[in-house]
Amino acid sequence: MDSSLYKDVNVSRGLNYRYYHSPASHGKPTLLFLHGFPSSSYDWHRQIEYLQPKGYGLIVPDGLGVGGTSKPDSPEAYRFALMARDIVDILDAEGIQKVVGIGHDWGSVVLSRLANLYSERMHAFGWIALSYTPPAPQLRDVDTMIAEGRAQTGNDLFGYWKYFSKDDAYRTCEKNIDSFVQLLYPISPQIWYDWFSPVGKAEEWLETNRTPGRPQWLSQEEYDVIRATLSDSGLRSLVNYYKGWVKGVNVEDDKGIPEDAIPIRKPALFIAATRDSVCTAVNGKFIMSQLAPHAKIVELDVGHWAHMEATEEVNRELESWVENLGISA
Repeated sequence: MDSSLYKDVNVSRGLNYRYYHSPASHGKPTLLFLHGFPSSSYDWHRQIEYLQPKGYGLIVPDGLGVGGTSKPDSPEAYRFALMARDIVDILDAEGIQKVVGIGHDWGSVVLSRLANLYSERMHAFGWIALSYTPPAPQLRDVDTMIAEGRAQTGNDLFGYWKYFSKDDAYRTCEKNIDSFVQLLYPISPQIWYDWFSPVGKAEEWLETNRTPGRPQWLSQEEYDVIRATLSDSGLRSLVNYYKGWVKGVNVEDDKGIPEDAIPIRKPALFIAATRDSVCTAVNGKFIMSQLAPHAKIVELDVGHWAHMEATEEVNRELESWVENLGISA
């Protein structure tokens, strides 16, 4: 990634965002890439390297809490409606009226709120691993979510949320940063089934500083960049994604979203990761069938990091889908 293409902007609520911007050429549309936890804009570098030479415009922000973007302490700052507004401010700063949005992990939720609140700024929506996430106007207790996941799948699914939402969890993650990175970017998707989703296992992994190594799909250089970015950024702010959800900071915003803004009517793509134990393909496909039944569904036999585990397939699917939209800058 060309460091000279990074820019900074102060959004309307006073926070700084750093983002990568490569302008569109040859009549191509601009693509917006939104990462999740614990990623940065760098996690999209394989998509950037593939799409930029083809003339697509690219807007790729560092999300809140990481890289060159502000790192607020309050979970309230991580309200998805506010983060969606932040993205619109970036588009306004560049004079870009419409984009094709692509999200992964928590970035998929921000993209979902862009769909609900700022659909006029979007050509289409692409979700990777985590599908479209409709508004949740009632607080869902994390223990209830875990119990439901256990009943439905035999897996707790969200057990790690309980750990990351503890006040001091980030300290252990920072202290044992290699253990943290190797849990989040595992050598096998099975690690998430065994050590991430079950209640108490992420804490045990990190407290005992387990370091089985990096996955084959991640080069040493990529691992080093991810590690350095998280070491430099710290994790105190980033874990507010989880603290905010557990505290219900999004409930009032979600209550205000009109019913007719919830279904997705514009073109949509969902790339499901069939070996993801958290953002399960089954659940994602069900949501899409109910709220975006026209969406193109692609299933890949990979874990959570589909755009890195199956880079060539994801890049081809994204390009083909965007081309078939028939839109331009």
